Amino acid sequence: MNKNVAFTICAKNYLAQAYTLKQSFKTFNPDCDFFIFLSDDSKDVKEEENNLILLDDSWIPKWKQMAFKYNVIEFSTSIKPFCFKKLFAQEYEKVIYLDPDIYVTHSLDEIYHSLNEKSIILTPHYCNIQTEYTGSITEEEILFVGIYNLGFTAISNNSIGNKIVSWWMNRLANKCYADKIDALHVDQKWMDFIPAFFPDDTLVSHHMGMNPAIWNLHERELIIDSKNNYQIKNLESNITFPLLFFHFSGFDPFKPTLINRRHPKYNTGVYPSYIPLFESYVNDVYKNGYNKYSKMAYSFNSFENGENVIALQRRIFRKLENDFSDIENPFADGRFLAELKKNKLLTGIKSNAFSTYTETQKSRKSTLEKLIVNGLKFVKICVGIRYYSSFLMFLTEQIRLENQVFLMKNNGKNQ
Repeated sequence: MNKNVAFTICAKNYLAQAYTLKQSFKTFNPDCDFFIFLSDDSKDVKEEENNLILLDDSWIPKWKQMAFKYNVIEFSTSIKPFCFKKLFAQEYEKVIYLDPDIYVTHSLDEIYHSLNEKSIILTPHYCNIQTEYTGSITEEEILFVGIYNLGFTAISNNSIGNKIVSWWMNRLANKCYADKIDALHVDQKWMDFIPAFFPDDTLVSHHMGMNPAIWNLHERELIIDSKNNYQIKNLESNITFPLLFFHFSGFDPFKPTLINRRHPKYNTGVYPSYIPLFESYVNDVYKNGYNKYSKMAYSFNSFENGENVIALQRRIFRKLENDFSDIENPFADGRFLAELKKNKLLTGIKSNAFSTYTETQKSRKSTLEKLIVNGLKFVKICVGIRYYSSFLMFLTEQIRLENQVFLMKNNGKNQ
């Protein structure tokens, strides 16, 4: 068995990207194994189960509780160290994780070789210091999400690597939320600790051809050499690196000129050198079934009766998790669902969409927001700015979804 492996994790709606990643990885690393872990149920993809690793209590204890308390991104990232541990148990010596929206364009031997000397490899969101920052993602956002991007990491199956993975599993079982108040950003923020814990065993890579994405394009230029190979130039030093893989984070194949759907002003018109790479990726994603998979619903967005799970219910479960620790499956018609019904905390909405808001509901939401703003203005007039400021400070704490646990009159405890 080849001792080098790579893997990704995705829900069903990202399978086209995951298959494209696997295809691109195997093209340049034919002797390495590659696995896709499905952070979803296998309904609608039954015929493909042999190509996927499915969720199982044998390697992720209480995974249904994790799937309930976390949203799709939180859950998909929470199981990452469990996947590393599973592959370590299968005696793989060097393991690379890649986000499903990554596209491999070169052999990754350099990464595997680096694991001969290091236990873990991390890539910063960007590498060059700038007095006048020019990046598309604000420095404040980077401070929140973490210094390193965990769309990629590589870990060696040695004593330090196992220690890191076990620690990471422990943290992500309960603390894989995207939550600014708790200073959490899913699995990623935790890795800020690692270079401090293991300075001699960590490689913080400044290889510009690893993990270029929307957050570092301001420092990197794509070049296609005379042999049609992709190269990345460091715009500060002018040093070039082979492009090992590109991270299409936030990319929408239905809108291929936008590099990131959340930042429309950064597009291929601003970065024209990336157009051939984007065209190649979009072509492969559609060949691998994007029209089919992108429409698939995330199974854990709903209870088993079909009613949608909303963020408030997930966060109440987070707060009361110890009271419901005996519940193996919170999605089932059991004690937790009964408590929600009793306290009128169910919406009655059944939808296959990732967003349960229709256009009419979005319009009503906008109207409600205006009413709330006008209401706040009225409160300020009535009580004055001093007490209004105190009122806002009170709301800042109370409006956290977790703090709405008072809506569960019995706090979920057995009667």
